[in-house]
Amino acid sequence: MNRNISFYFLNQRHPRSVSTDIYHRPNYGISFVFSAQNTNTTMIHNPILQTSLDFLHLMATIAWIGGMFFNFLVVMPTVQKVLDPPTLGKFMGAMFKRVRIVVYVSLLILFVTGIPMKIASEYYVSIINFDNTWETVGFIKHVFVALLAMLAIFNFEILTPKVAKLAANGPSPELAAIKKKQMKMGAVSFLFGITIIFLSAMMNYL
Repeated sequence: MNRNISFYFLNQRHPRSVSTDIYHRPNYGISFVFSAQNTNTTMIHNPILQTSLDFLHLMATIAWIGGMFFNFLVVMPTVQKVLDPPTLGKFMGAMFKRVRIVVYVSLLILFVTGIPMKIASEYYVSIINFDNTWETVGFIKHVFVALLAMLAIFNFEILTPKVAKLAANGPSPELAAIKKKQMKMGAVSFLFGITIIFLSAMMNYL
């Protein structure tokens, strides 16, 4: 039995189709043979589409990582000095409800725009590939993005509700411990954000 399945990966300068032949060999199950050939397509060459994707991607990055920088460097140190624990708990609960929406929407936009932007690059080979430096650095960057997203989700869904609940009852050792953990996570997230921006800049010159 012999079947031919083609998958099309759009590339800005070198579009290609990957043909996969699936056939049965006696005693060996199913084998896969991959062959690549160039095809002429201009679907991702549209400058309006590329500009729109880039704009949305940059705006989502600014909203997420820029907002994180502002919260870590300006908002949190200030409110912890000025507000009493019950007021701080109410403030953090209200603020992080809004921040949570911004971060989740930004993550969705980054995912939706990031895939076609990656495919449109002249250095693109496949979604996960280490054939060139650009692909390798891009993979490392996306690992940091995934880690940063997990830290954000943990903070929004677990830590922040605990802090808001405990702060409403006044100072306590448990509240101090969670706030210290939250600050440590904020510092790690801050470093991850800087790393992501650095790797993104680095990819422009590889």
